Amino acid sequence: MSESIIDYVTTELRTFAEHPFHEVDSLVLSQFSYICLGSLIAPPSAGVPQHPLTIQKLYRAECFPEFFAGQSDAVRNRQLLCACAASPRFRDIGVACYDEQFDPASEKQFCAMTFFLGDGRAYLAFRGTDSTLVGWKEDFNMAFLTPVPSQEAACTYTRAVAEHVHGQLILGGHSKGGNLAVYAAMTSPAALQNRITDIYSHDGPGFKDNIFESDAFVRIRDRIHKTLPQSSLVGMLLQHQENYSVVESGGVGILQHNPYSWIVRDGSFVKLSALTTGADYLNRTLSDWLAGLSADEREQFVDALYSAVSAANITSFTELRGNWTDELPRLMDHVKSMDETSRRILQQTLKSLFVMAWKNLPSPADGRMGMHALPGRDRTERA
Repeated sequence: MSESIIDYVTTELRTFAEHPFHEVDSLVLSQFSYICLGSLIAPPSAGVPQHPLTIQKLYRAECFPEFFAGQSDAVRNRQLLCACAASPRFRDIGVACYDEQFDPASEKQFCAMTFFLGDGRAYLAFRGTDSTLVGWKEDFNMAFLTPVPSQEAACTYTRAVAEHVHGQLILGGHSKGGNLAVYAAMTSPAALQNRITDIYSHDGPGFKDNIFESDAFVRIRDRIHKTLPQSSLVGMLLQHQENYSVVESGGVGILQHNPYSWIVRDGSFVKLSALTTGADYLNRTLSDWLAGLSADEREQFVDALYSAVSAANITSFTELRGNWTDELPRLMDHVKSMDETSRRILQQTLKSLFVMAWKNLPSPADGRMGMHALPGRDRTERA
């Protein structure tokens, strides 16, 4: 029977002493980091309390409005909290060092928290992109800028936590959080790097070429565990020289980015041998398109697109998705009213994307994918 990570938490009754921490546990804690705990958990500057609040003690109904405010998946996040609070595997995990930073001026959306596994190890979870427009803008900035503010914040956070925690460290996150985990580990001093045993990136985007070519990345490369759903788009953005494994998902297309769609069976991810051909097509198209743009052109395009959405007073993608019949025409009106330079940048850049998509489109004679194929519709073989 297919299971989600919630089903896994509900049915996996063994403790970490009985069954070691692994990649499914990492995804659970990565998704848990989307819960807003600022009123209960102090930042790293306060140190680590002698007895950190456990996940079981975080299950407080009076705090739910704060915990799940503005989240696109609030219902399942609440179910995950409930399952973890009841689970003998997760309920006694201590939580500390909650650090949330949101700054539209610097285009920064960052959050991290630390989980104490009870065996001397600590798991530093970096939150991925939330539904805010600022969060997505920072993601797009990665196409031309390193480091972005959240990457710098992840480095600072890791060093601050390491001052209070003296055992081994595990870093991880989903989406942008996976990228932050890799970057923080890569840029840590040698003594701190030696304490980091594993780094988990769950469908996290990659980096520009110069990052992968650096000695800093080479030093931690073998400790990275990257997992992608079979139609991954986000996790294959930019360059992706990390080794990765493919997880079967019950979602369709981009919706596979949601961790609740990833399939767990018998306590492990259901693995596939490769990404779908549709995902491969989209990823090659986007990679070739980005390679054809200079850093300045990428920045100009991202800024022009962000300006158009901001001018339409859209602050989150949850808002856009919930009222798209009203918001989309309003957005298009703002694009039409943009200054000529910005409008030309958008038009020319999007045109180059369509040209690249047509160029990369395989013909039926290729034996891989015809024009009718879409990401997520074809299936790959299980590994």
